[in-house]
Amino acid sequence: MTVRILIAADDPTYSRWLQHRIESLGDTFAAVVTRPAALQRTDKRITRLDCELLVAVLDFNSTEGQDSPGIAWLRSMGRTAEATPILVVAEGGNELTAVQALRLGAQDYLPKQLLTPELLFNALHRCLVAIAPQAPGAANGLPRDLVPGYTLLQLLGESSRAQVFLAHSVRLGRNVALKVEREREADQAASLLLREYTALATLNHPGIVQVHDHGQHRDRQFLAMEYFPCGDLRARLQHPLTAAQSLDYLQRVLRALMVVHNAGLLHCDIKPANIMLRENGQCVLIDFGLARPLSELTGGLNDEPLQGSPFYMSPEQAQGLPLDQRSDLYSLGVLYHEMLTGRRPYGGTSAQQVLQRHIEDPLPKLPSSLAFHQPLLDGLLAKRPTERYASADDLLRVLAVAA
Repeated sequence: MTVRILIAADDPTYSRWLQHRIESLGDTFAAVVTRPAALQRTDKRITRLDCELLVAVLDFNSTEGQDSPGIAWLRSMGRTAEATPILVVAEGGNELTAVQALRLGAQDYLPKQLLTPELLFNALHRCLVAIAPQAPGAANGLPRDLVPGYTLLQLLGESSRAQVFLAHSVRLGRNVALKVEREREADQAASLLLREYTALATLNHPGIVQVHDHGQHRDRQFLAMEYFPCGDLRARLQHPLTAAQSLDYLQRVLRALMVVHNAGLLHCDIKPANIMLRENGQCVLIDFGLARPLSELTGGLNDEPLQGSPFYMSPEQAQGLPLDQRSDLYSLGVLYHEMLTGRRPYGGTSAQQVLQRHIEDPLPKLPSSLAFHQPLLDGLLAKRPTERYASADDLLRVLAVAA
């Protein structure tokens, strides 16, 4: 179900920002923009047939003895049972104007200067639940009692082993990414979720996803983690990056990988979908379900089934050979090539063909305009691990000197 939201604001720049913020919170939301005065001039009141929620950005600064423009606007709108609920984003004002706004029918009141994407999403959810207890999670057919203490809002992704939901944590009072194993593969998924939790519990860095909770309900393990409204690097790559932006992202991921490797772990699944973005541009590694201690990989993968994405897999990982941190660096090199050029270095019509090209094909050559980056790429994508950069630390030092 699409939740239709009408934004009423006088500042067009802020209107566009708010529209982008709301729609970036998930595909569930669709927002359009108007001005508060336009809603006062119409004879037809906005009802729930027009939209599910009205977000009004109003001025609550007032002179003595007079209502603020925001209070006057709310009073002029009038409230009926059919009227669309109003979420107020208040410029100026205080506790008293908040009380007045709520008495005049506002569903919720947020000070503009304190507004963050998380506060905005929480307020949107509160308003929608207040007028329709089944929205938005249950309206999408999501189970309401999958994990106690979490309200499911949206399905973010799924695999054969687990589903990831956008959920609201009652205990934390915030939205989280809730990963829940699939019931039909509980034994297999449980080991991956437990491995992921065990790996993340040892790591603490801004470039690594934060874990909020881990447990089991009805024989299904779950993991509650940090949620990223800005999305992942895969979505960002739908729009071309400059060479400078690509190099910046490379260094940000390297800093996170350095922490992972120094903790004695390999990520084993570096790819754009596993790199989330914060508003400040910080890259954050997620999905440690395939992460392994380095000590377990020195003898290779033996007869274990091959796991991970063929497009980003190192030659030694594809062959089941011993692995160390240079395998993750190879995967990062594939990603670096994709950031620079908009395409992966090796493709194919089957997973086996892609893996074979990683093993046998020559190193990809960049166009002359990107010649500066060729040595970096070669040092990441060398077929033999001994010919690659030895560690994330080493490459960061090389980049620091080059800068």
